[in-house]
Amino acid sequence: MRRDGSPRAAEGRAEAALPFVPRVGRRRSSAATEPARRASGPSEPARRESRSASRARSAGGGIVLGKQRHRSFGLGYRASKGWVGLKETSDTEDGNSLVGQLLDDRYRIDRSLDHGGMGAVYLAWDDKLERQVVVKIPHSRLLADPTFRVRFLNEIRDLATHEHPAILRIEDSGEHDDVPYAVVQYLPGGSLRERILQQGGQQTAKEILEWLPTIAKALDTVHRNGSLHRDVKPANILFDRQGNAVLSDFGIATAIGAADPDAPTEAVQRELTVVGTFIGSPAYAPPEAIDRILTPSYDQYSLATIVYLAATGELPFSGQTNEAILVAKERGGPPRIDRRKLKGPLSKGAEKAILKGLSRRPEDRFSSCAAFAEAFANTSATVTPSLPHWRPLAIAAALALGLFAVSRLDRGEGLPDSRPVRLGSTPEEIDRALSLCERASGSGHECARAAFADERLRTVTLTPFEMDTTEATNSDFARFTEETGYRTTAEERGYSWDITRCRRCSWRTPRPDHRAADHPRDPVVHVSWADARAYCEWAGARLPSEDEWEYAARGDSRRVYPWGGRWEAGKIRDMNARGFGLEPVASHPSGATPEGIQDLAGSVWEWTSTARGDGENRIFKGGSWMERVPTHFRSAAFSDEAPDYSSIELGFRCARDLTAW
Repeated sequence: MRRDGSPRAAEGRAEAALPFVPRVGRRRSSAATEPARRASGPSEPARRESRSASRARSAGGGIVLGKQRHRSFGLGYRASKGWVGLKETSDTEDGNSLVGQLLDDRYRIDRSLDHGGMGAVYLAWDDKLERQVVVKIPHSRLLADPTFRVRFLNEIRDLATHEHPAILRIEDSGEHDDVPYAVVQYLPGGSLRERILQQGGQQTAKEILEWLPTIAKALDTVHRNGSLHRDVKPANILFDRQGNAVLSDFGIATAIGAADPDAPTEAVQRELTVVGTFIGSPAYAPPEAIDRILTPSYDQYSLATIVYLAATGELPFSGQTNEAILVAKERGGPPRIDRRKLKGPLSKGAEKAILKGLSRRPEDRFSSCAAFAEAFANTSATVTPSLPHWRPLAIAAALALGLFAVSRLDRGEGLPDSRPVRLGSTPEEIDRALSLCERASGSGHECARAAFADERLRTVTLTPFEMDTTEATNSDFARFTEETGYRTTAEERGYSWDITRCRRCSWRTPRPDHRAADHPRDPVVHVSWADARAYCEWAGARLPSEDEWEYAARGDSRRVYPWGGRWEAGKIRDMNARGFGLEPVASHPSGATPEGIQDLAGSVWEWTSTARGDGENRIFKGGSWMERVPTHFRSAAFSDEAPDYSSIELGFRCARDLTAW
């Protein structure tokens, strides 16, 4: 948009096609170059990935990788997907169901609590002390290997030596038909896995602090006793009747400094793969698990992973296989936390504590688990409110807003691939736009055909992405500036643009008589392209490209306007409406896209990341409340200005890449 308010056209562009799950620094090769690439053999990144995967597959120290059947009781978390539903248990696995039997004339087995590849867990009644207990029994076929029997007995001994109120207490042990069993205290409060699910799949910082310090101190006790837990995960954190957290399941605990920890023989490894389990949990194991480097920070990494999961509802690393998860951890650090998906406030300091606990190198983590918990607790005292939610845009037929993508993930198919989409305007659409423009304004300048020339029809390739449902608001931007101390371009240079240059205008005072603090839900304005980019980076996101923005507005049906194919004056408020001006975001829901994205027409123009041709100017789209010609609100329309330009009718929203979780 020119400073006189007239639109400015820009050249059409086509983005380079990216692969479905982009690898760092690589783009999809063209058909012409692909034969040469195949002839030259695997690339260096591919060779590195192959070597890492081989190391992961051959890693000893109790990590046996294979396909999971997810045969567990209750609500679980799949390493590469997300929270999954209720699973039925099987009492007849191995043909050794103990329900109804009496062990050692004392423990009466009532029902199965859990059942997997390693063994079974039962709820029992202690006839002697008249109380409920839990009985753990390994599968008899695994006990045929003496190493596995030793590992199970080690768990019993470890539980007996770790004296701490937050470590699961061993009550008794014995044998039944030559099968060893352990009796541990019964904790009726459920697991952290179940608790997070009951709280909506995520926890606030306050809810995390209800269990984190206790478990951290318990782990430090284990470490002081010369051991590691090596399987810290939500399912292994239990709660008693009073809600106190307790650390459980030391089945693969290992002595610190062991050069080659006890590992099952090759025969048992094959059996474990078949029954669908592995010793250890790659989703929570640190990168050094591949190389069998065992230090106390091993468990700290797992604990930080749980905190990341509890806060965001997602694991920091995902993959289609266990090998892929470990390789991803070895190759880089975790992604920044997306504040827009948080359940509640989380300070930047708390986020830094989580990411430090997830450092790739053990020496870069905290000195102890308690130190990690203390850093998280101290920085959580001052929190940053969570930001608005995203609207996912999966590039799929009917623009299903991610529902299509989610359904594919549930079937194990991953996100939809990148694919070409058609953007811009057809000659027929331009003819209709010209006619409407002339009827509305009669201006030969605004309605010249040349003004629409660069909306030519083009094909671009997009990958799945997410976009804010609304523009960034004054309250959003205030949190950003309060936390970072950021000063906008307009604040630094002392002026911005209204109808003319305004020396007292900035995002804080859009007009001399209009304070942003009094209008927290209004879209933030007087922000330059650089200001918008800085905000999105702080929020763990980015500005959308022009093509992404237009696709969000048009969808697969190529809507002329966000709501459909025809101009409807009542859908937005422009200069032709009574009382026009800045107003809260989402004030006109009837003008939203069918997918629920608000204000893609009207409200304020919105910056995109796309440059105009080869110049420095950046494109913005959507029209604003200061426009009066309907053609300016079309999804294909755009304008541009210098990156340091700001005005009362120019704002932004953020986007980010959508990846499998």
